[in-house]
Amino acid sequence: MNNRSNVTTPRAGRGARSWITALLIGVPAIAGAAAGGTARPHEGRCETVVNALPSGTLEIALDCHFRHLGRTAGLLVQQVIPTGPPVDGVLPAALSATVSYTAANGDTLVGTFTGTAAINLVTGAVRYSGVETLAGGTGRFSDASGVSLLSGTASTVTNTGYYVTSGTLDY
Repeated sequence: MNNRSNVTTPRAGRGARSWITALLIGVPAIAGAAAGGTARPHEGRCETVVNALPSGTLEIALDCHFRHLGRTAGLLVQQVIPTGPPVDGVLPAALSATVSYTAANGDTLVGTFTGTAAINLVTGAVRYSGVETLAGGTGRFSDASGVSLLSGTASTVTNTGYYVTSGTLDY
């Protein structure tokens, strides 16, 4: 049974200008690894709300529903590193992040994400994809490990978006 009081609903961020500014600053993420247990599908969708910090880092609040975790809250801390000049108004970028998901019972699952993005500087539309590597946490996820493919869209105008993920999780 999911307890909705354990899930924090994301709130809108600071605005498109601060988010676009954050696209120009990047810091590498730290990755981890862990051993796992029984393999399960890791599939689901997360609604996202982006908040650009003065440092250029993006804090992305997550409201997710995963196949084996149910309703889950999360926080993704992301760096966006431009990989070239804009082409026809679209900026290519590399993404690097750490992520923490909190299940309804309070158990946490942590990991990293690396991927690429195409950021339309005219419309504010962002398309991204990459690989999420899950590695440990608390409670039933203390020895968890897994990998999933992730893809999604976001808007620098509304500071909202979503992603879908599909892979496996051992715990």
